[in-house]
Amino acid sequence: MKDGGIAEQMVHRAPDALLLVDQAGRIVYVNKAVTTLFGYEARDLLGQGIEQLVPERSRGIHVRYRNGFSATPSTREMGARLVALAACRKDGTEFPAEIRLAPVSQGGAEFVLAAVRDVSDRRQITDELRAARGEADSANKAKTRFLATASHDLRQPLQTLQLLNAALGRKLADAACLDLVQRQQAALDSMGDLLNALLDITKLESGGLRPNPDVVSLAEVLADIRTQAGEVAAARGLTLDVAPATESLMTDRVLFRQMLQNLVNNALQYTREGGVTVTVQRDDAHLTIAIADTGVGIPAAELERIFDEYYRVNTPGARPRGFGLGLTIVRQISRLLGCAVKVESEAGRGTTFTVHIPVANLVEPTTRRATLGGVTVDRAGVPKPAVLVIEDDAAVLDALELVLGLEGYPIRVADSAAAAEAIFARHGAEIDVVVSDYHLGDGRNGLELLEKLRATASRDLPAVILSGDTSSVLASIESVSRVELLRKPVDARQLILMLEELFGAAG
Repeated sequence: MKDGGIAEQMVHRAPDALLLVDQAGRIVYVNKAVTTLFGYEARDLLGQGIEQLVPERSRGIHVRYRNGFSATPSTREMGARLVALAACRKDGTEFPAEIRLAPVSQGGAEFVLAAVRDVSDRRQITDELRAARGEADSANKAKTRFLATASHDLRQPLQTLQLLNAALGRKLADAACLDLVQRQQAALDSMGDLLNALLDITKLESGGLRPNPDVVSLAEVLADIRTQAGEVAAARGLTLDVAPATESLMTDRVLFRQMLQNLVNNALQYTREGGVTVTVQRDDAHLTIAIADTGVGIPAAELERIFDEYYRVNTPGARPRGFGLGLTIVRQISRLLGCAVKVESEAGRGTTFTVHIPVANLVEPTTRRATLGGVTVDRAGVPKPAVLVIEDDAAVLDALELVLGLEGYPIRVADSAAAAEAIFARHGAEIDVVVSDYHLGDGRNGLELLEKLRATASRDLPAVILSGDTSSVLASIESVSRVELLRKPVDARQLILMLEELFGAAG
């Protein structure tokens, strides 16, 4: 068979519909696929204008496009610069067409080769994907709106339970009853951790969290983690060694601290003997924070999955207390902050997570308002400060009043910003410290209220702000002196300690 014969058969039997059109727009050649696609016999098309295959409403603009191409012909590679058009069959039905054009010269004459493909199936899939994406975006926005509203409402009953349980423990003397209260507190803590993790991961995935960069002292962050995780480690008979650090970096304080806290908590969960060590090293490229444990280790086959949602390592001898979200949150936060998190592990010998921070993020230490971590206050024989509590949820307000009252604090309570202002107008001189919910339900917030109370009193009134959404609130509070933030649901012990430290530091 001659080469010309092979080429002719290739063109004639090509799966795409191929047409050759002269400069006047007349069809001079069609292959077999054209007759199948458009429903015409070849003889019915030869010599006819190409606009016969275009819907009538589009023929005028098609002529202009065709003339424009003839004026500046250029070869278009398959798949490049596609022109989406509607084509018309012999029976009048239309279909979306993908058309590729190429100039062809023969015997001094100029032609245009057109390859036409019916993309109805692809268009349908694209439309379905677009619709599905729209539905998913709408659902995600609805979920975000729900969480923005529900995060406060979901935490309120849990907050009430936490405070009432603390009050109950304060009233009991029987060891067996106190043990039950402690077990109940552990269950409430677990519930609070799960709620916070679910809300955090949802906000991270929906883009609802945005970093608020500030100068952060690594030493302060590690000191906070050592204080909180140290109690957990001691209760389990483990050691927690945290190396000193002098570096400061530009990052989001809340998110950065949560990332490291989750890694330390994860290490403690999977360690039964020995302990956890946190070290800091710096080279020319990175500041590296390593969290190493002497735990059960992670099988090599599972290392790729440990950052997946709800995934927990199935290691013999381990008793994980988490929900499989801690490391997922670590991964999401690390991406937001521009850090790299890596893991190395050996089954039976332990695991090391490393956080690699580019040196470009490091900054010179700067003076920031003092935090309360590490303050020791001897309050023996010193009168308790008078507290003004503002909370718009009646159950939480009652529980706060009960807990603080049992600790001997003189208390005045208000269920709104307006009520707090009225109380302060009469008794402002007697108020030593404010405890306020951030969201007060009447369009105002606890920080704005505090500023107004301070202006009324003409003094720097100390305060503790309670909020479920600490990441967004902290940016507002960081620049305000003598204000501390506690995340709901608040542990009564944390609140009492913070009040003592805050008022003690003020005194």
